[in-house]
Amino acid sequence: MNCSSIKSRSATFNNNKSMHVFGESFIDALPTHLEHLKIPGRTLFGALRREHLLAQVEKAAEIQSAMYEVLCHPITQEAQTYAENTFKAFIKKNKTDAGVLSFFNGWNETHKTTSLVSAKIIMRLSADALSVPTESCAGYHKSMAHMYEVTKDDFGLGHKGHDGMYNYMATALGARGWVDSQYSVRECDEFSAFLYDVGVAEHKSPMYAIEYKQSIMDAMMVAVSSELWNGREYNFLAQYIEAKLLSFNPSLSRNVNGLRSAKGYVFGHAGEVENKHGLHALAAVQAYSGAVGLQFEIDRLKKVMLDYNKRIGKAYSALHAALTSTN
Repeated sequence: MNCSSIKSRSATFNNNKSMHVFGESFIDALPTHLEHLKIPGRTLFGALRREHLLAQVEKAAEIQSAMYEVLCHPITQEAQTYAENTFKAFIKKNKTDAGVLSFFNGWNETHKTTSLVSAKIIMRLSADALSVPTESCAGYHKSMAHMYEVTKDDFGLGHKGHDGMYNYMATALGARGWVDSQYSVRECDEFSAFLYDVGVAEHKSPMYAIEYKQSIMDAMMVAVSSELWNGREYNFLAQYIEAKLLSFNPSLSRNVNGLRSAKGYVFGHAGEVENKHGLHALAAVQAYSGAVGLQFEIDRLKKVMLDYNKRIGKAYSALHAALTSTN
């Protein structure tokens, strides 16, 4: 099955875009995105400033082809169908019941890549920094700088209140109790456990062991997979979340700040935000591979991305079941 046939059959909800269409649009523009990807400049002191550094991503055409292949793969298509059906079921809910609380609980577990993978990569690289050979320092530092760009938004650096955005949305929908363990979804908990295992894999192995270096690269590839999936997911939901909030909580129409806060979690991650994070993770894994002398393999990236999509699809299948099990 090729991308054209999938696109023509992509299901829409109120004639809006599917996750597949969002993904295809991003991949179509990948060369342009990579051309503009950069590590921002940094003021050192006074008027002295380090200028921005353009990212160096090799094999861009091959990576673009691999991303199309992953997007069109039945595993990804099935996972996206589960996710879209979950969000549609969520949008159609006219009251906050146990299913909605389980949705918020489980959905939160699927979005822990920053803390369970990317942040642990940064921690591990920071711990290794004293032992990096001089000739490898430049690539190593670029890798860490790119991973910083992956995580800074989610950690709220420069974005006061970022950590509370999820709660703002849940509260606006009357779902304050979503954190209670009784609303946990096993498959979503298993997904976050997978993320944790990826983040700490081989962390006790010798720094120069191939297994250790490959575990870092695999973790970075999971970060790529997660951020690119998130780009499609948030953009899909962004089409509906404001109307959903206003239909459930009409008073928000008279509260500009309240509405902005309530929809901030979704809108703050929509657009190209997550996709850009994914490309920084891609640049990081290539910089790291060059620094440690381990080959970057596109086939391995494809394998990691499909494995991620299979796992996230299983989690969304369970979320959909939780949502639709209550009236």
